[in-house]
Amino acid sequence: MPQRNLSWFLPGAGLLVLILILLSSSAGWTTEDDYMAGYTGADADLTGSDTCVMCHRDYVPESLFSHQAYIDNDTGSEYYGFGCEGCHGPGGNHMGDPEGIINPPMLDAEGITDLCSKCHSNLRTYDLQEWNLSEHYMLDDSCLGCHGGHSDYDDFLTYESSEELCYTCHMEKRAEFNMRSHHPLDEGIVGCDSCHNPHSGVYDGQLVADSDELCFSCHADKEGPFIYDHPAATAGDGCTTCHFAHGSNTDSLLVLPHRLCLQCHTDKEPSIHHPGTCWSSGCHVDVHGSNTHPLFFD
Repeated sequence: MPQRNLSWFLPGAGLLVLILILLSSSAGWTTEDDYMAGYTGADADLTGSDTCVMCHRDYVPESLFSHQAYIDNDTGSEYYGFGCEGCHGPGGNHMGDPEGIINPPMLDAEGITDLCSKCHSNLRTYDLQEWNLSEHYMLDDSCLGCHGGHSDYDDFLTYESSEELCYTCHMEKRAEFNMRSHHPLDEGIVGCDSCHNPHSGVYDGQLVADSDELCFSCHADKEGPFIYDHPAATAGDGCTTCHFAHGSNTDSLLVLPHRLCLQCHTDKEPSIHHPGTCWSSGCHVDVHGSNTHPLFFD
């Protein structure tokens, strides 16, 4: 098939880009600073949620577990009865004036963090200082990426299932949890938040504890102390030297099925050993540590 000559297109493409740039500057595509500069509701009076839902019927709370309903029924909240305005600002200038109210999705991640942190600076798994250390924050993710202001799902998530929410970005983890050997997430025994705090960066990987200490919280028998520690557990990457965290197609989430030990013990010729692995052949069965033998014999 003959190739088309696209030389005619290139100048036109440049002109098209220029036109789009000019149009964007005149079509209301603004930065957050521009958006907030046009906000006219800062000094307005509060009107109350009942006034808001007269027009915004789609946002009438269907349960007591939405932001609006929660605030409207919290007698201890400064926005008691004014749940909508707790997030959107005073509504007194909003009637007939779209710029008289704050539309949170128009804010950048930092602006949304400031808005949400008015109430959530230290609540359950969220702490503002820890959030500022997290990978989610570093990637400029915003609260609204996972939470919905009008959601009545648990923790105001945008998905009913927190695992499905995590999979929207971490798609490869779905495949790992479907492998033959995996942590029982899909079985409902653990959840992503059993190991990760999405709002914190205190530990690597947004874990809820240091990696090995986190493993020991369930696998306490592997912690010791042992008289003879396995060097892999006290040096290198600890548990993840030998195990995948989410799933594997080998038994016990191992990173290799048969030659795992030989990755470190390169001087051990496999031909002189019994069939099977170093531990399944009945020799080094106390592979995590032993109180009786330095070679981890039983």
